Amino acid sequence: MINDSPAFPALRFPSGLDAEGFLARYWQRRPLLMRQALPGFENPLPADELAGLACESDVEARIVLERSEQGPWQLLHGPFAPERFAALPATHWTLLVQDVDKHIPEIGALLERFRFLPNWRLDDIMVSYAEDQGSVGPHVDDYDVFLIQAEGRRRWRIATRADAPLELLPDLEIKILERFEPDHEWLLEPGDILYLPPGVPHWGVAEGACQTWSVGLRSPSWGELADDWLAEVAERFTPAGRWRDPSPDGGSVAVTPDDPAELTAATIASMRTQIESGIAAAGCDDFAVWLGKWMTEPKLNLELAPPEPSWPVSAVIALLESRGALQRDGRSLLLFARSSEPVGPVLLFANGEDHRLPAELAPFVSLLANGRELEAGRVRPWLDQEPAQALLATLFNAGHYRVPDESA
Repeated sequence: MINDSPAFPALRFPSGLDAEGFLARYWQRRPLLMRQALPGFENPLPADELAGLACESDVEARIVLERSEQGPWQLLHGPFAPERFAALPATHWTLLVQDVDKHIPEIGALLERFRFLPNWRLDDIMVSYAEDQGSVGPHVDDYDVFLIQAEGRRRWRIATRADAPLELLPDLEIKILERFEPDHEWLLEPGDILYLPPGVPHWGVAEGACQTWSVGLRSPSWGELADDWLAEVAERFTPAGRWRDPSPDGGSVAVTPDDPAELTAATIASMRTQIESGIAAAGCDDFAVWLGKWMTEPKLNLELAPPEPSWPVSAVIALLESRGALQRDGRSLLLFARSSEPVGPVLLFANGEDHRLPAELAPFVSLLANGRELEAGRVRPWLDQEPAQALLATLFNAGHYRVPDESA
């Protein structure tokens, strides 16, 4: 079983570089190999426990087989039966498990080493286990990634040329480059990290059994954002009613068109004005509420499990005081924003829900959103205020904090 409290080493940048220098010189610009960035790293996640996780129904897992009876590069989707692993070949396969940080909160503690980036950018920790020569083929990611060697060794090759070929092999469920022309190569060992910005072709191949942790960065497309925001505008802010033919004197009688087939400039302008009025009606806080809820909306397989029955406020406060701290569930997603109004509320977003608190509770809300552990001593100054008590109880009863086994 995993160590209850794995002690992850502090992140160490190469000599002469710190977080600010990394962001200025490398972030989203060029790759960086960081030897022993996590010095003394000891993998707390045994391979058999990772395989057990891949057998659970609410876990997103895949197996990539480079060689199979169905041909090269076969992709299998979990959940897997335990006997599936016994039937795998001795080499050339990889198990990939998404969101391990959310299923095992102790693994999520590693994300604390990457808090030089905004919380909303940290997507998940994907863990891959590969037998000798296992890989997922040469490919390109659309997002930044930190590739952490957790156990064993993996050889990475990357292509940094601006004109590197990006055509994919046809008729495959997995996206693999048709041609791969690397110009850099490294062998990573436990504690090493390879940072890759978006769009860099890369290929990692296990040399012996190995485990790699990928810290993926969230990078929504403008299309994704616009699609959901405009749906929100259509539902909440677009004027009610339907089109009515205008008349030149403002009355109810329409004018006979000069050309019935023409979509006139006046019609186009009128329709555009009405639609754009909905966007204009949505204020900055409306957009912030939508964005915060969108950013914290969990995947369907990562929904929280509220305690049954729910706890009264007094019981939640008493539990916090008696325990000294409450542990966040790994699936809990919290962000906050300040109102655009000078005396407006502070907005907390929690797994797709929004909560409005008095502006003076902003420090309390920040502690909730930033901490994987809620320490009684740090939040006690606010717990004599009813809105703070009510919020804490609401979050607890939504499943954001884990109920100790003996108190369940």
